[in-house]
Amino acid sequence: MRLLGTGIVVALATGLGAGPGHAHHSDWGLPLVGGLVGGAGLTALYYHHQQSEEQQRAQPARAAAPPAPAPAPAAAAVPSATTIEDKLNVLDQLAAKGYITPDQYKARRQALLDQL
Repeated sequence: MRLLGTGIVVALATGLGAGPGHAHHSDWGLPLVGGLVGGAGLTALYYHHQQSEEQQRAQPARAAAPPAPAPAPAAAAVPSATTIEDKLNVLDQLAAKGYITPDQYKARRQALLDQL
């Protein structure tokens, strides 16, 4: 930013703000100031990009921490009817596709119904 301020002062002193003796149009002052402002903007973008990359490199280190353990299920919990219904539906599909025998189907179905 210091360079930007110095460039503006030099541009103003050499022609942009000169008095009536230098009333002609100056073609170089405005591009000079624009280049200085643009350079300062590009520098800011560059440093912002560098900071973003450093933050992204730091994130995987934080994300590598092990997840919190899941709470243990209750030992005496009674299965809900919807859970048993879902299991019966899966059992029906397995029997229909021939993955289990009719005897296995009957035994497993009775075990699920006994949980109710």
